[in-house]
Amino acid sequence: MKFYANKLNGSFLRNVLPGESVEVDWVRAAIAYGSDGTTLVKNCLEHGRRLDIWMRYDHTVPVEPRLLRLFLRNTGKNIFCTLIPDVLHAKVIWWKNYGVYVGSANLTERAWVSNIEFGVFIPEQDLEANGGITEIDGFFESLISCDAAQQLTEEIIQEQEGILRLREKEQRKIELESQRLRSIKKWEGPAFTSSDKALDIRKESFIKEWRNGLSFLRDIADKAPNYRPRWLNQDVPAAWQADQFLHAFYYNKVVDGVRHPFDEHYQKNRKNPAASMLAELKWWSELDVPPSSEDVNCHIRAPVIRRYLVKNKVRSISLEEFSEVLQANHSTVDHVRRMRLEELGLRGEQDVTEAQRVGAFAALLLSQRNERGETVLDLLAFVLDGGSPNEIPARLFEAVHSSARRFPHFGNNQIAELAGWARPELCPPRNGRTSKGLRALGYDVRVY
Repeated sequence: MKFYANKLNGSFLRNVLPGESVEVDWVRAAIAYGSDGTTLVKNCLEHGRRLDIWMRYDHTVPVEPRLLRLFLRNTGKNIFCTLIPDVLHAKVIWWKNYGVYVGSANLTERAWVSNIEFGVFIPEQDLEANGGITEIDGFFESLISCDAAQQLTEEIIQEQEGILRLREKEQRKIELESQRLRSIKKWEGPAFTSSDKALDIRKESFIKEWRNGLSFLRDIADKAPNYRPRWLNQDVPAAWQADQFLHAFYYNKVVDGVRHPFDEHYQKNRKNPAASMLAELKWWSELDVPPSSEDVNCHIRAPVIRRYLVKNKVRSISLEEFSEVLQANHSTVDHVRRMRLEELGLRGEQDVTEAQRVGAFAALLLSQRNERGETVLDLLAFVLDGGSPNEIPARLFEAVHSSARRFPHFGNNQIAELAGWARPELCPPRNGRTSKGLRALGYDVRVY
């Protein structure tokens, strides 16, 4: 955690911007007022990062029209602006996989350099540890689903330019006249919603999106056996073949050094994702060797997960077996790599191997209980076998977002990937990389 107050403490907000070497999946920001395109926006453009930004709309022209034009001009480069009328006053930026800034700074040069502001940057690992990441995610989900939100258009920019000219010319008459000219009715803010109701809305949205993603994955799984490369065993489940096709496609056709420009591919392929999927399946079928350990994933790692997480045996596996399961799970290994040693109980250890990290993480998870008194194995059994297979998305949401069930550092991507390896007959694996691969093919899915 680091505090930013510009000249007051010598920590300038501009310095929080992640450089090229930092892996950032996407950026979401909610900033009420703005005029500056040289900090946050420029950083996203330079490093090919998708930016979704929500800003304020009203008759006082809270966002300078030239900044709005910069947004609209760069939609083809994955810069998207949405306007919330009248009540948006937040200043928060989320760089996925990097961290979150929350503070007082608007998107202006003065706010980022010379104003006395105060804010805090919290690394994503810290937010994961205390459950705060679900609150940040919930905040932006609420903005995404906000009925009053307006997509930025040329007409809105022209309207704001006209209001700005009027305000500059006739200051005494401006308040009444500008209110008369605005096209969107003044909004008093969202109706009060209880926390339970808000969670239900998020759950409904999640289930709808997750099932939509599963339908795309199942379509690929239906076709994948017909494009199976010769080095992949014939008995590999179709759901695993689909996942590892996406694995190979993403790491060999999408990733570009430290850049992960999956949204650039999405813009290119979204008009016909089925065609792009078939073209890449043909590429996959003709590979002479596995490009990124796909054979190891299907022949060695996935069977370990399937063997130990067999139905009605999940709760009885040992620490050693649970450690093997997590070691075979890409999302878990990727997450544990990012955790600090002290979080894993390895403070002071030197030359810690990946296996040691995962083993410590397995022991840490098994030592904990959630608010219901459940172990992490109880949680996995609940998701995998706690009811109808059709309700796995609903159980997955509860496992991750219910304060009574969730475990720190054990999130959506890890559990969903384990479900697909353990129960390929019910659902394909899905993690962050799976979603990025689908999106790069042109499918309209969320990246979690």
